[in-house]
Amino acid sequence: MQFDQRRWASAVLACACTATLTISGAGTATAAQSRVTLTGTGYQSDYGLTDLGPSDPGIAVTDNLFLNVRDPALVAAEARAVSTPGSPDYGHYLTAAQTQTLDQLTPGQLGIVEDWLKAAGLTVSEPNWRTLRVTGTIGQLEKAFDVAFHNYADPDPQDPYHWQIPTTDLSVPAGVSPLIFSPSDSQFSVPIAGQSGTEHSANGASGQKTGTGVNRPARLGGASYPNTVAPGASSGGSPGASSDDSCGAYWGQKQFTDLPPVNGKAPDEPPCGYTPDQLRHVYGLDKADLTGKGQNVAVITPAIDTLQQDVDTWAKKVGTQPLRPGQLTVVPTPDGSPAPTRATDAGGMIENTLDVEAVHGMAPDANIFSVGTSEADYGSILDSLVYTLDHTPATIVSLSVAFETTPDLQRAYNAVYEEGAVQGVGFYYASGDGGHDPATGSYLNPQAGAEFVTGVGGTSLGVGADNSREWETGWGDSADQLSADGKAWQPIDGGIGGGAGGGWMAGQPQPWYQRGVVSDQEATGPDGKRDRVGPDVAMDADGRTGLLIGGTAVNAITEPDPSKWVYTERRTGGTSLSTPLFAGVQALAQQARGGKAIGFANPLLYQLSGAGAFRDVTTLTGPAPATAVYTQVGPTTWNWILYQVLGTMPVTPPSMQTPATGPGFDTTTGLGTPTGRYLSLMRKH
Repeated sequence: MQFDQRRWASAVLACACTATLTISGAGTATAAQSRVTLTGTGYQSDYGLTDLGPSDPGIAVTDNLFLNVRDPALVAAEARAVSTPGSPDYGHYLTAAQTQTLDQLTPGQLGIVEDWLKAAGLTVSEPNWRTLRVTGTIGQLEKAFDVAFHNYADPDPQDPYHWQIPTTDLSVPAGVSPLIFSPSDSQFSVPIAGQSGTEHSANGASGQKTGTGVNRPARLGGASYPNTVAPGASSGGSPGASSDDSCGAYWGQKQFTDLPPVNGKAPDEPPCGYTPDQLRHVYGLDKADLTGKGQNVAVITPAIDTLQQDVDTWAKKVGTQPLRPGQLTVVPTPDGSPAPTRATDAGGMIENTLDVEAVHGMAPDANIFSVGTSEADYGSILDSLVYTLDHTPATIVSLSVAFETTPDLQRAYNAVYEEGAVQGVGFYYASGDGGHDPATGSYLNPQAGAEFVTGVGGTSLGVGADNSREWETGWGDSADQLSADGKAWQPIDGGIGGGAGGGWMAGQPQPWYQRGVVSDQEATGPDGKRDRVGPDVAMDADGRTGLLIGGTAVNAITEPDPSKWVYTERRTGGTSLSTPLFAGVQALAQQARGGKAIGFANPLLYQLSGAGAFRDVTTLTGPAPATAVYTQVGPTTWNWILYQVLGTMPVTPPSMQTPATGPGFDTTTGLGTPTGRYLSLMRKH
């Protein structure tokens, strides 16, 4: 791609000057021994753990420490310039090597950080230019971060670990603070003698260790899959164990005539799962003769060892071309840690199957890089993002994961998102599936609301017999259960049947690309200010109107024994689906642009919003579409669950933060769903 060498050279020179100033200030501040607190890294009262007293200072630990960039303001400005249509620098991206030259700390700056750590007795190595690997003991961490670690026990007897957590927030010398973001973790697990447990990743997408984990600390930087559930479980988004023995090829093909009527008619049987051809036709993506050829898409989830075989089997079943040799590249983990097994990360493998098949279904010729997550104690999703930026050609990265971080660790993620934009790489995050943060009331996955990320929301979609759109609205369903006598429907679980995440990022000002498109009323969050609001776009996500996927890992939903898994097909939804679907659309869009990377897409998406690129998704008129699924609702109990498509989750009591569907931009579907015209417009951009 075109690249302005003079602009890059002057940026590097500016960074060198800034580095000199930073080092000078660092030495003075360190001498004064003032410290800066890393908020949220200490024990939190809502963990609900039992304090067993001070930790053994000799416990061995390893952690990652994420490094800042030389000039954060410069990187943010560059990311904005290369991403904004009309800017002289639009589309003039850097390579990974050029990004490193621009952003990497100088040897002098790095020396300040290393000297501080080594003075506490810690050992330091550099796995990559953004990270220091820190090895030592609890006692040495206490000295470096000026804290006291305590040993905490989980009231859950199934938890085979004790947790070493600082009683107060970590702090660092003021001279070091501008040079680092945060450790990847401040919580360390120690096996309890006489108990066994399979170690997942402390921070990775595997999420947590064995046990129910009701009171276990949230893993900082860890992740969950919005619409994937454990074997035999159930969720509002997608039942964990349900029976779809009776299902149709499209919405409304069959009805449940033996169940109580809803709105004067028998509820429709859900489709068995839409095929890629059905979705491509509904969204107008099959008219442009685009297949994603030459484009590279990454999905961040752990893959099962049968992934290629599973995708090829599924492709044959749904009428999509199989993978060609070399089209799928699997990276088990980004740091060489042992890959997760079927027993330790079934949920992640189900998600990965969905991600790869959704991308392949939308863009059957696009190359796919399946990048796994670190299984090391100190690992995080950030490791996978860094690997993708530095070691793959992917320019589209799909993340159907949700997680929260401390403020300083979030700054590390934001820096990588900005560096991705500078390199022409776009990150696409699932907006979430109906869950909310009790502390803030927000329903939006925090990563989907980051300034340099595209958040993907969800819809409920009725595809008719001729693959036409019968109806589409924002994903927000009610749920009822069949009464004991089988004659009526009764509320269940508060009446909420799932929905797409969305809302405001309180305290994060409205970004430049949303101004003039998102109304002041829609942009005004609970804090009374115009905030970043999401999602940005949407596609099909409702678990009752989802994609038919197939794979060996899919069998885990009903079969807990991995040794018995066989290839299984199932309808699956959630923003876990809409996100890789849209990633596939972006591969088509980049092909339409002649292969030129879109990079961070939001400025372009919002610029095209008034040109017919997106279909405005609103509420439906008339009776709500309804369907039923026979679902496991208890360890040994099954019942019929009725879902009605309302467009907005029926949250009680009502809250302004509940994602809603309406005319124009809304907090369930953002700008709307892509159209065939979106691809046509991309040929001109």
